[in-house]
Amino acid sequence: MIWRAIYITLHLLALPLLLLRLWWRGRAEPLYRQDLAARFGRWDGAPEAAGVWVHAVSVGETVAAVPLLRGLEALAPSAPRILTVTTAAGRDRARELLGDSVHLSWLPFDLPFSIRAFLRRARPRLLVLIETELWPVLIHECQRFGVRVVLVNARLSERSAAGYRRLGGLTRDMLDGVDLIACQDSGSAQRFIALGARPERVTCPGNMKFDALLPGDLSVRMDRARERLGTDDGPLLIAASTHAGEEQRLLAACVPLLRRHPDWRLLIVPRHAHRFDAVWRLMEQSPLAAARLSAGEVPAGSRLLLGDVMGELIALYGLADVAFLGGSLVPHGGHNPIEPAWHGLPLFSGPHLANFTDVAQRFREACALEVVADADELARAMERVLGDDELWQQRSDAARSVVEANRGALGAILADIRAL
Repeated sequence: MIWRAIYITLHLLALPLLLLRLWWRGRAEPLYRQDLAARFGRWDGAPEAAGVWVHAVSVGETVAAVPLLRGLEALAPSAPRILTVTTAAGRDRARELLGDSVHLSWLPFDLPFSIRAFLRRARPRLLVLIETELWPVLIHECQRFGVRVVLVNARLSERSAAGYRRLGGLTRDMLDGVDLIACQDSGSAQRFIALGARPERVTCPGNMKFDALLPGDLSVRMDRARERLGTDDGPLLIAASTHAGEEQRLLAACVPLLRRHPDWRLLIVPRHAHRFDAVWRLMEQSPLAAARLSAGEVPAGSRLLLGDVMGELIALYGLADVAFLGGSLVPHGGHNPIEPAWHGLPLFSGPHLANFTDVAQRFREACALEVVADADELARAMERVLGDDELWQQRSDAARSVVEANRGALGAILADIRAL
């Protein structure tokens, strides 16, 4: 197919840049420089028997993959389970949550020789892609090798659909190679069908991230995080998964807030580890005392905290009193509110929520999520909620209620996979 040939050629031309990017990111996250052969499909850790392959991009998808992998194990107890990831943070979280219960690897580059090498070693019978992970060569080669392909928790925004539409035949070819598309919401389902997916293959069971499980060692991890945070016992405001351009705005708006409330603290957790040092430099310029969690126990009196410890966000949520979802004061598209909602945190977000429109709407309708226009409005909103115990409790209860009301998608997805 001409579109796929063009795609492969462009991918080959970009390969040196992809390798350079991995090396560059490996400065802050050395894991990116490890096991590079697996990026080309030369994976030494493949199981001896044919199994089930799940691909999760990063941390959020990996957390969602845990109950999915357990459900797949129940469907096929003798089949080894393979998990591939794209990011170092995802790989760390997978090892933390799943240990040696899965065969863990990087997703190979989407090139024929890489995918074929991986498929010959792994010999999966089923590939489950979490969210909108559509890779033309991967799906085409799975068809050639007789591997069934399922896309679960699929979401497709109007903007993404427009991008796929421009790819024309390549998109239709990809969707034709997917045996099941289980969507988070009806809008995504309609957009997949409009792009060429067969209607009988598209379902809408909901968002399986509502079915994700809290870690079994959560209380231990919260105790460890509590030791890091020190003895101050005032309210803790967490700004989670922040992106470039947000931290400076948050500090400008929240420093006056913390001055009005001397026992309050702000914890900023950047989305990407390679930005930790840059965010720390911003904090050091603040007139308030700042501390890094990675340095050990936070000194008493520290008002600004940098959450520069990987894999601990779920525990830090458990110690916070309110949560701001990053990537929303800048046009990134926001982040998922489900994890902080597990802990019953009143939720706040900026206006950019394109990546989680349906999920965010459910929390907004339940008055569990407040959307603000900018950082100044965010500071005023958090001050209002923290200053009113009854309002805080209403928001907390509402957040937990949304999670409970939307569970069940995973069971429907597993039933559809069983039917395949």
